[in-house]
Amino acid sequence: MSVTERTYDGPTDLARISALISDVWLTAPPGPFTIVSLEWLMANQPAEADWGSRIRLWESDGSLVGVAWSWPEGNADGLVRPDHDVEALWDRIYAWQATAAPVESEMSGGPGTLSRFAIEGFTAERARLERHGFTPTDLTLTQWHQVVDDRPPEPVLPPGYRVRTLAGPHEIAARVEVHRASFAPSHMTVERYGRVVMSPHYRMDRDVVVEAPDGTLAAFALAWYDPVARVGEFEPVGTHPDHRRRGLSLAALNHGLGLLHDAGAREVIVFSETANEAAQALYARAGFGSLATHRRWARPA
Repeated sequence: MSVTERTYDGPTDLARISALISDVWLTAPPGPFTIVSLEWLMANQPAEADWGSRIRLWESDGSLVGVAWSWPEGNADGLVRPDHDVEALWDRIYAWQATAAPVESEMSGGPGTLSRFAIEGFTAERARLERHGFTPTDLTLTQWHQVVDDRPPEPVLPPGYRVRTLAGPHEIAARVEVHRASFAPSHMTVERYGRVVMSPHYRMDRDVVVEAPDGTLAAFALAWYDPVARVGEFEPVGTHPDHRRRGLSLAALNHGLGLLHDAGAREVIVFSETANEAAQALYARAGFGSLATHRRWARPA
């Protein structure tokens, strides 16, 4: 059966992509993507982003069988339904991504570089990347995974701190401030976070924050949930530098895990840079186990 391809065409396509991600997760769990994978990335692109030139869909007999994206900064990725001709479809994805040339690359080492992550030890994927001119870099991510059986205990916080969820749109500026401090230098803005809030699967009552004794926000853990696949993901998690080493991120994670448990989640994932020892220790303390290592591969565009 022939496979056709076309450009992304708005919110209806985003819903179809989310359905594909859910279906692949249920077919071959646990996967590297959840519904967050595209929604968070799209929200963090400029408001004037041309989605038609950056997201492409592949269909067979009216069904979505593959999707790929390539951002201006060079990050590219995609997803293929495993019951189709995977190799042939990936060849077409890489061919398209080569035409969506990046203008710069923040994470991969310079202008004109296209990059993507791949699971370590997956020989078919490695061969595919090498065939298309990619070479491995030193940057790796750990994919953490936790099965949600029981509701975690309520987090214990230092005196004067309290964990809660974002109170409303009036706190977006404060939420952006703590995010920017946690990940400095950061490209997050109030405008961008406004787009995060408008994402289909964002819920303000799962945007966990820790409030400091002075009323400012000290830490956060944004929990996303896919009710079809019943999988959650944390993206992002952080603590303001002035409030670190007090267990605040752990408290935010535990509170978020409780919310995901109550929503019906069966499992939860989160990613961290493997070289970030503090993050690695945090997720281990929160009950996550290391599921896979993802290495960034790059090639000249």
